Amino acid sequence: MNNIEFGQRINYTPMIVSLVVGIIVGAIIQIVTHQFMLAIILGIAALVICGLLFARSMTDFYGYWSIDDQGIKSHNYQNMSVRFQSVLFPFSDDKDEFKFTDIKSLEVVVGKEMNAPANVLGGSFKAPKKIMFHLPTPYYLDLKLNDGREVNLDLSADWDDTETIAYVIALICDKANIEVGIIKQQA
Repeated sequence: MNNIEFGQRINYTPMIVSLVVGIIVGAIIQIVTHQFMLAIILGIAALVICGLLFARSMTDFYGYWSIDDQGIKSHNYQNMSVRFQSVLFPFSDDKDEFKFTDIKSLEVVVGKEMNAPANVLGGSFKAPKKIMFHLPTPYYLDLKLNDGREVNLDLSADWDDTETIAYVIALICDKANIEVGIIKQQA
């Protein structure tokens, strides 16, 4: 089996944009006030603020994970501090790796007033594709591991690829020798 990827990984673009904004703010302050330390401080502040804005806006669009024959590799972007660190230092990306035998249970979680795709547990989406990507409804795989950890694998960005999602769910269930459950959130 080839490597199958879901979601998006944080790349170098937010870091470069934040750095450029910080340099521009620092240069403008240096030109206007002729105070070097003030320019450095405000340039760094602009860099941090821009990085925070990127990290804040990435909550629904970045949930990168991949699956292959060996297991699952997940990048946890659920925490604001991890997203902020990944924006400013994308090369220091921390990933969780676990094997199929580590999985204790699997549940498909879909948001309020949202159904699973047609090929996954018999559901179907009712919203048009254009607006579906912008809705803040959660759609993810909730894995409970043997060591007590819980891992959420985001499917929101790839919700329309029902064949691949159904294949991955079947693969995980087969390799981990578990049954799949579905949870429909009420709130």
